[in-house]
Amino acid sequence: MNPPVRNPGLNIGFLVGDTSRMLRRIFNERLTHLGMTQAQWRALAHLSRNEGINQVTLSDLLDVQPITVARLIDKLVEAGLVTRRPDPNDRRAQRLFLTDNAQGVLEQIWEVADETYAVVLKGISDTERDTLIDLLARLRTNVGALHPSEAITVTSPLYPFDKNGK
Repeated sequence: MNPPVRNPGLNIGFLVGDTSRMLRRIFNERLTHLGMTQAQWRALAHLSRNEGINQVTLSDLLDVQPITVARLIDKLVEAGLVTRRPDPNDRRAQRLFLTDNAQGVLEQIWEVADETYAVVLKGISDTERDTLIDLLARLRTNVGALHPSEAITVTSPLYPFDKNGK
């Protein structure tokens, strides 16, 4: 039996990575009117799904160094979008919370997301979209099983499952 022909353009890792990179670029271009960096709006988006996490957890979600997140959060605090509160279980840690001002910014981010997804999902039925979301969620769960530190719990109603895919 011959080995399967490998087409780098159809490799799952490349497809997911390329799609993610392209979507971030599109969002970044469409969100320039907010005057925020990509790191800032991504941090807000992650905090909206995981409010109360600490900076180390946020740095893992953003895939950047904790010192980078500390500076990023400093700027979001200055802008009145995020607050730090002491962690009741660890006196060295600070928990991150969105302010009321962040809600207006997030509304604009979600509006751009809706408009963007309407374009990128054109020609894909609701059933196919739901299947795609389900498959990607299971893929993420499987990846998390290979690298447990990557298995995160997402609390958004858009992602109503835990790190075990339930």
